[in-house]
Amino acid sequence: MSKDELHFISKESYKTLFNDLYPSLCLFANRYLKDLDTSKDVVQDVFIKTWERKVSYPNYNAIKGFLYTSVKNKSLDFLRSKHHKGTIRTLDTDFDKIQTNEHFLSELAIVDIYANLDSAIKTLPNKCEQILRFSLNEYTNNEIAEELSITINTVKSQKRIAYKKLRHSLGSLLNSF
Repeated sequence: MSKDELHFISKESYKTLFNDLYPSLCLFANRYLKDLDTSKDVVQDVFIKTWERKVSYPNYNAIKGFLYTSVKNKSLDFLRSKHHKGTIRTLDTDFDKIQTNEHFLSELAIVDIYANLDSAIKTLPNKCEQILRFSLNEYTNNEIAEELSITINTVKSQKRIAYKKLRHSLGSLLNSF
């Protein structure tokens, strides 16, 4: 699906849009809600309401921006709701801060970085990806070697390969900071 063919959102294009954005929108909602199940519900609700409105958008970036803004607003509404206040403590939530545009843009940037990193990790050879994901989940080299029945030297060399490939594929992202 080209990013420009979304003038009239067909069912197939909408499915593709959902598949492309659902994971990152859930992660984004979770940055506000701190509850993955609720975040998934919020994102699904936003997608359903967007589909029901049958509004056409000028391009991919317009609908993407609309969806992120809608998820943010729906998440904030949930945090304000009586249901949420009655069932979950929000003493550590600074509502004034999380409602600001700066916070929204910051959270958006974090989700975008995670999405880019995850995409780059998925391009690694299988063994590199597997070892790197264990490492990101705070497994030690010894634990990874034991889990995968390989030597520690193999773990170290696969991690070196993974980091080298990630530095190359994420170079433009890293240089933007």
